Amino acid sequence: MVSPQFRHLLLKLGLPEERLLVLEGKGGIVEDEFEGVRYVRFRDSAGGLRRGTVVFENGEAVIGFPHIKRIVQLENGIKRVFKSRPFYVEEKVDGYNVRVVKVGEKVLALTRGGFVCPFTTERIGDFVDFEFFKDYPDLVLAGEVAGPESPYIVEGPPYVKEDIGFFLFDIQEKGTGKSLPVEERYKLAEEYGIPQVESFGLFDYSRLDELYDLIGRLSREKREGIVMKSPDMMKMAKYATPYANINDLKIGSHVFRDLPHGYFMGRIERLAFYLAEKHLKGEEFEEYAKALGKALLRPFVESIHEVAHGGEVEETFTVRVKGIGTAHRMVTHFERLGVEIHIEDIEDLKNGYWRITFKRVYPEATRQIRELWNGLAFVD
Repeated sequence: MVSPQFRHLLLKLGLPEERLLVLEGKGGIVEDEFEGVRYVRFRDSAGGLRRGTVVFENGEAVIGFPHIKRIVQLENGIKRVFKSRPFYVEEKVDGYNVRVVKVGEKVLALTRGGFVCPFTTERIGDFVDFEFFKDYPDLVLAGEVAGPESPYIVEGPPYVKEDIGFFLFDIQEKGTGKSLPVEERYKLAEEYGIPQVESFGLFDYSRLDELYDLIGRLSREKREGIVMKSPDMMKMAKYATPYANINDLKIGSHVFRDLPHGYFMGRIERLAFYLAEKHLKGEEFEEYAKALGKALLRPFVESIHEVAHGGEVEETFTVRVKGIGTAHRMVTHFERLGVEIHIEDIEDLKNGYWRITFKRVYPEATRQIRELWNGLAFVD
């Protein structure tokens, strides 16, 4: 149940009372708090209030970030989504999605699920000039946080050698979630020195061969893919490189028993469509097939060996924080997400930052592998 204050705000935003009751009944809306800022987050969508929407106690709403549709056949996908109209092509950065917003006197970073992330909120000032929010308090910066020292993603883009970076890919209005046109976003980002995802320019269907070349280059450079956007941001589509599909399988296979089979099948499917569209055969096809097999099997076998010798399925992360308290708030944050983590080491870097090393443990995956290794019989 949400408090009367938030009930009034949600009804004022146009959420029907009967829908509000349903959301409350199944836990689809949750009241929360971060450092004195109270808010509700939507775990389910309700009309124009998408999953991940956050409504603050001052009445301001940050709409949940939309899922961008994916295409797996580049030529026909472009025809279908954009037809003959032009579209911008930008890098799809391998990281985690955040929305940065000013609420009262605080600048907060919201995860896709609508949580205020303690780590990103503390660090976002290293990348974003808060003067932007003084001039545009009703806008939301949407971007990707990526790098080898991320608390959520095991790897990052190859050009972030240490720590993390923030890469802007959208600017939206509070309350509506409407995106600014691409060129307007570029202009504001440049004016305030906000880092952006790399833009490869304006394309259309006639430049398909150049787009194939770009995908090939990004794959060789171990980058995730592209997002195509109409100038008014009304139409968007994303496309992953073959490298990203195989690398995702390698990362996911390490925790194979903890992920849905759809995670693996989706990436195998994307790779298969790429090979079919490019008509790859012979030695080049064999190289992809070998890489796919290794990505699926090697990390999974390594996890089995680890558990068989008394260990656990786990991943190690390293992050930099400005205060020890942030590390402890992150533990609480992960616990609320249902994630088990153990802090392994805290190191003073003597430059205003602390390096925190922690492990994410997968107890259910560990238990399943251990039981199977010990001879569990089951019906499949």
